[in-house]
Amino acid sequence: PPTYQPHSLAAMSPATPLLLAWLCAVAVTGDPAFIRTVFVEYEDGTSQGHFQFGRSIGEAMGAVIREAWQADKELESMEAWVQTAPGKQIFDALVSTSNESFPLYTREVEGMADGAKVPLRRMLVNQLREELAQWVDAETGTRRKGHCTDAYAVDPAAGVAALGHNDDWGVYWRNATYFVLATALDASGESKFKFGSWVYPGYLVGEQLNWNSHGLLWTVNSLFPRQFRTTGVGTAWVARHMAGAVNLSDLIQRASDARVSTAMNYNLGDLRSKKLWNLEVETGGVTGLRHVDGPYVHGNQFKVLNVDQFPEPSSEHREARWQELKPNSISGLRSFLSDRSDPHWPVWRNRSAGDDCYTEVTGLFDLEQRTLSVWTTLADSRAPQMQLSLDFPGFAAPRTVQTEPEQVQSRVLYT
Repeated sequence: PPTYQPHSLAAMSPATPLLLAWLCAVAVTGDPAFIRTVFVEYEDGTSQGHFQFGRSIGEAMGAVIREAWQADKELESMEAWVQTAPGKQIFDALVSTSNESFPLYTREVEGMADGAKVPLRRMLVNQLREELAQWVDAETGTRRKGHCTDAYAVDPAAGVAALGHNDDWGVYWRNATYFVLATALDASGESKFKFGSWVYPGYLVGEQLNWNSHGLLWTVNSLFPRQFRTTGVGTAWVARHMAGAVNLSDLIQRASDARVSTAMNYNLGDLRSKKLWNLEVETGGVTGLRHVDGPYVHGNQFKVLNVDQFPEPSSEHREARWQELKPNSISGLRSFLSDRSDPHWPVWRNRSAGDDCYTEVTGLFDLEQRTLSVWTTLADSRAPQMQLSLDFPGFAAPRTVQTEPEQVQSRVLYT
């Protein structure tokens, strides 16, 4: 692909921004972190609008991003690797293909770097952690760290349709994360759609806890295929593209991009039908889709597709604990996602014994109540630290049941 050339940041930073952003923080005594929320309006579909979207987030969260990255050994190791000859070639190819495929989202990365006052190269490396870890860990002999657990409870007779998500990472970020609540505007300033996303420091939106005004919600889990590409679109750009999906079929289509460089697992929900789905996307966009109609769990191992993958002991232990409990209620999901009975590989993780990850946040989507509840502590130990409506004020969320997506018919499809 053509070499990526960033825009001149100074030239694209007007004195009067094209959008509105403000920040609030919610804290409760005894919590380990603030739960910050950035509210942003931006003009969708224009280079300037997307740059300003990223810049506003960077300005609001710049101090948090810079502090979080000060002692980030993972980021430092990746920055060092992309300066080597093979690392630079792979990094440049990933950035160029991602930019060629989704230039407006690359403009958001440029805007975040500008607003947060961090080097653009560092911000780009941050977006590509999922991809670069495959190469850096292989060279250093480091075991890949399993990230995230998703647990489903579906019982129509009891009025239960819920998706719980533990978001895990190898860096302690409980005090460095935030929500972005965004309104995409058309050229006349009218709302096109809205979306919310819980975000790691300096990431594009769309990769962790997400929902939009079209009645869709999704979370993301890492997968570890043995086959991955030296080029292709980064998963951060794919996840960002999902924010604008208008129905479940569109959400699946956006996630299943044939240009994607590696694999990812998506947990999908539709508020209109109150149905949940698990989508595995292999390197190159091969997908396996499962309709979840009862208790179900997904960690960091392929379960729908038959893919050659690296072993991941934490996922195996979390799966085993699920099989012992198999909850099918809201309270049961909270208990499972807080479980620490396994001394070496617990479900809720705190970098102990053999485990080297932290559970940064637990989120629980209740499709019946149309809410997202959030904890940065054990979810079964207290009321939610924050609860958000999945409906957006002033924007009528659709409530009619949509036609089932075509992808569900075949379960496995090739794109």
